[in-house]
Amino acid sequence: MVDELDRVGQYDLGPISVNNFGEKYFFNLNRNSFDKVSAEALFDAKYGKDLFAEDALNVIIGTDSGLLPKYLQSKPLPKGTRYIFIEPEGVLQGLKYNQLLDGLDEKILCIGLEQWPEAIKSFKINDYLYINAVRSYNAICAQDDYIEEYAELSWHITEVLSQLHWQISVELGSEAFIARQIINLADNQRPAKLLEKAFVDKTVLILAGGPSLDEVLPWLRLHRNEVVVFAVSRISRQLLQANIEPDFVFSVDPTELSFDISKEMLEFSSKPIFVYSYHTVPTLVNQWHGLGFYLGPRLPWPSPLNVANIGSAGPTVTNTALSVAYHFGFKRMVLAGVDLCFTREGFTHATGSDEQMAGPRFNLTSLQVETNAGFMAPTSCDFAQAILSLSFQAKQLSEMGCRIFNISAGSAKVDNIEYLPISEIEFGDGAINVAKIVAERISDAAEQSKYHKQILDELGRAQFQIKGIARLAENARRVNDEMYSADGVIENYKDKKRLDQIEKKFKREHRHFSKLVKSFGIRSFIKLTKAFTDEEWSAEEAKQLGNVFYDAYREGATKLMCLLDGAVERVQARQQEYADAPNFGLVIEQYRKDRSFGRVRLWKAIAELPADVQVQFADFEKHFVEIVHDKNTRHFAKAKSQGNLSSLKQRAGLLFKHKKIEELSDLLISLNKHQDQQAVEPYRQLITGYSAELQQKPAQALDAYRQIVDGGGVLVEQALIRIADIGIDSDDAHTANLALQCLSQLNPFYLPLYAEMQRLHGDVMVAIDAYNNYIGQFPQDTLVQIKLANLYTEQGIYDAAIMMLDYILAQKPDLEVAVTMKAALVSAGF
Repeated sequence: MVDELDRVGQYDLGPISVNNFGEKYFFNLNRNSFDKVSAEALFDAKYGKDLFAEDALNVIIGTDSGLLPKYLQSKPLPKGTRYIFIEPEGVLQGLKYNQLLDGLDEKILCIGLEQWPEAIKSFKINDYLYINAVRSYNAICAQDDYIEEYAELSWHITEVLSQLHWQISVELGSEAFIARQIINLADNQRPAKLLEKAFVDKTVLILAGGPSLDEVLPWLRLHRNEVVVFAVSRISRQLLQANIEPDFVFSVDPTELSFDISKEMLEFSSKPIFVYSYHTVPTLVNQWHGLGFYLGPRLPWPSPLNVANIGSAGPTVTNTALSVAYHFGFKRMVLAGVDLCFTREGFTHATGSDEQMAGPRFNLTSLQVETNAGFMAPTSCDFAQAILSLSFQAKQLSEMGCRIFNISAGSAKVDNIEYLPISEIEFGDGAINVAKIVAERISDAAEQSKYHKQILDELGRAQFQIKGIARLAENARRVNDEMYSADGVIENYKDKKRLDQIEKKFKREHRHFSKLVKSFGIRSFIKLTKAFTDEEWSAEEAKQLGNVFYDAYREGATKLMCLLDGAVERVQARQQEYADAPNFGLVIEQYRKDRSFGRVRLWKAIAELPADVQVQFADFEKHFVEIVHDKNTRHFAKAKSQGNLSSLKQRAGLLFKHKKIEELSDLLISLNKHQDQQAVEPYRQLITGYSAELQQKPAQALDAYRQIVDGGGVLVEQALIRIADIGIDSDDAHTANLALQCLSQLNPFYLPLYAEMQRLHGDVMVAIDAYNNYIGQFPQDTLVQIKLANLYTEQGIYDAAIMMLDYILAQKPDLEVAVTMKAALVSAGF
């Protein structure tokens, strides 16, 4: 077969098509997207005003053949906004060659992945991240991904942006952290430092949620009394199923999603001890019914109540557990479930987790890491970052005399962490009475009432300060409004002096709380320094700048005051839990506000409760049980979305393209655990076919692909492409011809290939018809027109050949090959 036919299954942009609105696009990128509606109408419907917000950075995968950036440029571009379009390198070159990206505004960048670091630096991505103004989209071509090049690019950029968002949130100390800290004040009585050096020179087993957790649980059931167990909160479900309770359970995340994945910890007995960051999601903290110790500062402002404490080391809960283990005195830390990579089947977490129940994950990039066993395993950007931070932490701990082991061969290899199967680790500490050791370090219950009184006094001081800041901000706002003339000129410099005096009060009288207000409303303050100022400030805007500044103060103070008021009410409700004659109305209202329904379990030891209170508490407990047992959470929905079948097709295609036989085999095995076996059947056949081809078993591959074609529906085009390629490679003209005929009926992109096949086998009229059919749909594809003219000449149909060449030369008068062909025909007397 000729080289021309070797491109059946390969990545190709296809011809440039022109729709009825004069818009040019690569047919194989966008197929029929712009057939019936113009690009402008389609983009208006798809994006609305989303792409036109001011002071935003929009990251867009794909350009829809250059039509999307041109659509943006046809509109007034918003002030301070920038656009980064990312294309696969081959697509980018094709767009540039065909001048489909010419003349773009300097606010619009079209790049390949290699230019990403430079692009985000020049477009100041951090400044946009600070104000939470980075948006990402997939263009229509990237959503459809006919060329199977966009999926991995999209997955990669999604992970990279997620990492950048997280880094900036930590850097800013975002509102969520401070808000959680204030909400948790009522319960943050015991600092974790109380247990400093309580377990000197002992060994601890730290359990996380990776797939290797499954390996250690059977061993742990047999040896539970021989080892101190730290567990991250997200594995509570698995531990309950294994009838194992940890000694300590850890959580650090402030998000509601963290409650979804950790709520089963609330079903442990009161024996485990909760160690948590000061900003952990309150619904875990306030419903915990055993001992709890917080990490980090108690209050977000300077105070004698901010006692010395163990910090909340990050970025992951595993990092926190390791840090706490060191501070508690443990010298050997044994890790299980700390995998930081996926299994070969695409699973990220152990049996029983939401991720495992949702099925294998298919949206994996090509990023891989070496495992302890020496094989390569897929991982993600956030896991890769976690490996680096864990390695750095392990180095520090090793230098301080600790040894860290990982028991899993399938876990990512991490510098400064030794691999050793758990059967070979000598724990040798004997039975350790954790409860007794901890009891010796804590005070009696009388400390509760003292703590609550101290916190109320501290909250009262904070409320006084924040009210003062709010009044100053209000005054400053009024002065700023009165200070400017209609022309934007400062008319009264006495007003300017008054503002200076207010500024001094912010800094002197309210120094610490002024900083808190700023950090709490930090994104509002950051908006004052825009990433790009595209126009000169107008007089009105200059005045507004001052207003925005004082409004940010006022807004931060208002939000903070609301939290402080709520914290006071919460502490007062806690006081009622220890009162001789509790105000149950206040308690019940607070539990309802906080959704801390499980807190009613603390009252079970009290024999006599009023009948109406018993009824209300029973209702709350029932509601609590329903919430804890509800599996249809937002986290589960998110986990399921990572296993959608379009991602499966794209991952299979990527593995086939890169000749990853072993990974294809793993992917095939993973389908056995998918929830909808009927839906995955065509994908199973496609992967079977891919694997057979790579193993030089064309008959087996054909059998698999034909089952897809016979079944109809999804993947028929992919199967026919492979059948055609196999037919061409094995000189099976009948198979190749039949597949190409079917393909050309499905998609006109394949008509030239079908025509070439017919020409090679002497079916000239069929070939001519196929070429003409294609040219009628893609009149700009000069290459195919030349081929048809050549075919006419070969067959002696000279009039038709000259007509075809005249048509070509009318569009491109200087096209050398057409000029030469026509001259040859004319000189020959045709």
